[in-house]
Order: sequence, then C-alpha cells, then structure tokens
Amino acid sequence: MGGVLRIHFSDRDFRHVQLARSADPVWEAFLGLHVLSTPLARLPRRLHPWRRRAVERLGDGDLRAASRLLRDLAPADAAYFPDFLTPAESEEGMAAALQALRATPGARLARELREAARYRTLPGWTRRLAAGDRALLDQVADAVRHFHTRLIAPDWSEVAATVATDWEWRMETLEGGTVAMLETLSPFAWRDPVLTAPYPVNADLRLRGRGVRLIPSFFCHTTPIAIADPSLPPVVVYPIRGGPQESGTAARRADALAALLGTGRARVLGALTGTFTTGSVAVRLGMPASTVSGHLKVLRDAGLVHSERDGAHVMHRLTSRGRHLLGPP
Repeated sequence: MGGVLRIHFSDRDFRHVQLARSADPVWEAFLGLHVLSTPLARLPRRLHPWRRRAVERLGDGDLRAASRLLRDLAPADAAYFPDFLTPAESEEGMAAALQALRATPGARLARELREAARYRTLPGWTRRLAAGDRALLDQVADAVRHFHTRLIAPDWSEVAATVATDWEWRMETLEGGTVAMLETLSPFAWRDPVLTAPYPVNADLRLRGRGVRLIPSFFCHTTPIAIADPSLPPVVVYPIRGGPQESGTAARRADALAALLGTGRARVLGALTGTFTTGSVAVRLGMPASTVSGHLKVLRDAGLVHSERDGAHVMHRLTSRGRHLLGPP
C-alpha cells in the first residue's frame, strides 16, 4: 500500500456531499469477492462468519466459475479495476445496475480495459470484451447477478442493519458540520481542504463543485475505493466502523465488559451492530441459539437490549444504554 488517495474539496463541494443511507449491491458483490480472496487472519472478526459460509457455498461449480470470471476483472489486489463494473445506476438497485452494465458502450469497455492493462496482465479473453463482444458482457453481468444472489443476498439483512447503524451514528456527527462527519471516515484524514487515505496508488479526485457520493460498505475492510474516471460523478466507497484489528483501548474495553457481564453476554452485546434475530446472532458468534436467547433475556432485563416481534421472528437491537456501555467503536 504505497500510495495516497487525495479528495480535493472546494466550498461549493460541501453543499453537494451525499452520505448514502444503505450499502450498494454491486459494490458489495465485488468487495465480498475480495473478502473471499483475503486470508481469514487479515479480516475483521465481524466478517469471519460470512467468509466461512461463503467458502462452503463455493462448492457449486457455476458459482466458482462466476467468481473466477469476476476475479479476472477485479482482483482484490488490483490498483484499478474498470469503473463500468460498478455503474452509478446501482443506487436504484441490482436490476438497474445490471441493465446499465449490459448497455456499456464499446468505446468505454475498450478504454477502461486498456487502463486496467496498465497495472497488470489481463486474461486473454478480455480482448474479446474490449472489442465489444456483447455476449461476453452479458456473461459478466450474469456472473455479478449469480454471485450476489448466492453469496450476498442471503445475508443482506445483516449487511443492511449493520450499515444502517453506522449511518445513524454518522448522521449524528453532522450536528458538528460536514467536516466533523468527514473526520469520522476512517482511514481518511482531513487536512483542509483535502481528505486523504492510504491507497494502492497515488490518486487525486478533484470534485470541482460536483460534491461526492459517500457509500458505506459492509465488506470493505482496508482502504476506501473511488471511481477513477474524472468525467464520472464522484463516488467513494468507505468501510464502516471497525477495522482489521482492535486497538489496545478497544481490547481493554472488551476485557472490562467480559469481566462485568460475563464473556458470553459481552459477546452477544457486541454482536448487536444492527437489528438481528436470535438465530442470526447465534450464527455470527458460533453459539447455540438457546444460549444466545438466555443471554439476550438477561441483557433485555438490564435495559441494554430492546426486543420486538416482527412476524415469525423476534428482532433484537441495542438500547441507548447498551450503546453507551459498549462505548465508541
């Protein structure tokens, strides 16, 4: 990681900063793909359960083929991968994104694949894609859909709830102004008027009065990712709170909570990063559902967790007292 991403703001840009409320389905598909290529030891603990489940599902031959095709275009260690893979239309959902992806103009395919080839050797089949092979572009879109359907969508409720909690917290920081919110975007650092972060290469994103759309990501776990083409609307995908390793302060706080509540109850409390069912908490922690249910009852009686029925499920989330006890991320 030898470079720096620099996002240059002007006074006008502050009026056009958008903080997306939810994760983006296409970005999450590619970033989930990157999680699969990352050793478990290098991932934040919150991603361990998903990665284990995803690896098990990769026994399906069609899913492995889709993953290989997408990895050829957007490997986890790429300094750049084509912007056409993550169209802005994904803001409207996966169907709109895939329609835009299939309609990518041939000139853009050729231009962005040439750019990717500047950083690494591309597989031979990408020459057909660069030449405008529409059937091959359809295969790419089908691979995105298949990967998302099989590996991302089954856990989307957890993704959505975790991102929503992160969004609510950042919205509270806006009381201090846009800069106060920008300063929360770890690993970014604010040095007026530039927002910087570690990046695979040196890159400058000049907003020029257009503002920027900031998209939170459940699967992004190292550095942010920015749309590279300066002619496209500026988009930056950033990791939600938490990182690959706990700080010493966070570790000490976790030990103190375990001493106060007991290890099991402290783990259950810490797992409520959003709104979850008893079963989903049990899966995340690898604990029996009956044990989790017992811990949740104690936490609820103590006013740290709120539970309410939603159809066939009971949903659990932290109360303000529970969030306060956990402390800052």
